[in-house]
Amino acid sequence: MFRHPAAKRFMVALSLGIVFGFLCLYLVGRQQPEIASLTHPIAWSILTDRILIGMVIAFAGAFTVHPILGFSYRPWLRGSCLGAVVSLPIATGAMSGPSTGPMSPWVVFVATVVSGMIYGAIIDLVATRVGGEGVDLVR
Repeated sequence: MFRHPAAKRFMVALSLGIVFGFLCLYLVGRQQPEIASLTHPIAWSILTDRILIGMVIAFAGAFTVHPILGFSYRPWLRGSCLGAVVSLPIATGAMSGPSTGPMSPWVVFVATVVSGMIYGAIIDLVATRVGGEGVDLVR
């Protein structure tokens, strides 16, 4: 069923996105336990954001050359850039709330973007190893 490289890449990236989503919830729960509950809307934002990182990286694996700037990039760079871009909306949401808890909104912003970059790089490296990249994904 999952013999096609694109299907393998998608399933690996999506699975890792789910794993990293729950890892983020665990890490947030250590600082603010009320947010880590699955009944809290921010918990769902965190979880869906990390799943979205996996999905975007799965689809972007077909590009080994930047579509606008034209340079060739490695999977870790592609994944970290996409992880940062996908993390920006949820990170800017942290800036709009009041400063509650031990961390300032700027610290939450930076931590969210950096963790998105790390998760994105790991997801892209593993998905490329398992499913491949480039033209092989669209054949």
